[in-house]
Amino acid sequence: GFLQALAKNAGLELGIYKIRGDNGHHIVESSFKALSRALRNLLDGTNTNEYKSDAFLEQWGPDSVSHRESIALQRSAMVERKTKETRIMVKLEFDGGKGGVSVETGLPTLNELYTAMAKEANVSLTMECNGDLWIDDHHTSEDVSIALGQVLTQAFGTKAGLNRMWCAQAQYGEASVEVVMDLSNRPDLNHNLSISDDEYVVPGEALTVEMFAHALESLVVNARMTAHIVEKAKGKTVLETAMAAFVAFGRALHMCAAVDPRRAGKTASSKGTLSV
Repeated sequence: GFLQALAKNAGLELGIYKIRGDNGHHIVESSFKALSRALRNLLDGTNTNEYKSDAFLEQWGPDSVSHRESIALQRSAMVERKTKETRIMVKLEFDGGKGGVSVETGLPTLNELYTAMAKEANVSLTMECNGDLWIDDHHTSEDVSIALGQVLTQAFGTKAGLNRMWCAQAQYGEASVEVVMDLSNRPDLNHNLSISDDEYVVPGEALTVEMFAHALESLVVNARMTAHIVEKAKGKTVLETAMAAFVAFGRALHMCAAVDPRRAGKTASSKGTLSV
């Protein structure tokens, strides 16, 4: 086929593997987008998950043009959300993490997960919530995730000039998870995390597995992104799997939100805009 001929004539070793998906159009489109980004990494001499290599740091590190242009955008947003069940304030800045991370939701496990995500995303994040935890964890975990997603959407702006798409892997304990992310404005979450057989993320703490999964979905939907979360290796505990997922999510978010100077401020889409 075409891709075999391309690989042969370009002198490339090429492997394309479908993780999930049934729509033929989407499979073909995603294959070519993945191929183009792999070729870009090849030309740059970088590897998506080798964050410490000299080539990667030169292209995307703290002294890179990308980082300076990302900071220069001064992207930030704040959402205050008040319902009968919760009172929430979330503030986020794409400032390289200079302002630190403070997450107080009343749910220690959720605090830990969002703190890890924010640090890997290289953002400053303040999240405060006073919710009806005397009932259960539902409204708190859902509403803070909705608010964080809304803050991200506001801070992203038009997303012009950004990488938009990236994938990242993380290990935590025995768990290994990959997150493939697209700031697409077409919200969708798919995952195969091994969490369904347990009641709580951490035994004895309030965050249920059901609401962990719902919080993740609420975040993705309100951030208007597409995210595929792929479990490569199961954690010894649900917390290991959850932490690996949130760390990988933060790493992917950091790179998706980074400016690619070669785009010269243009949107990473052949249409010139992202559907809304």
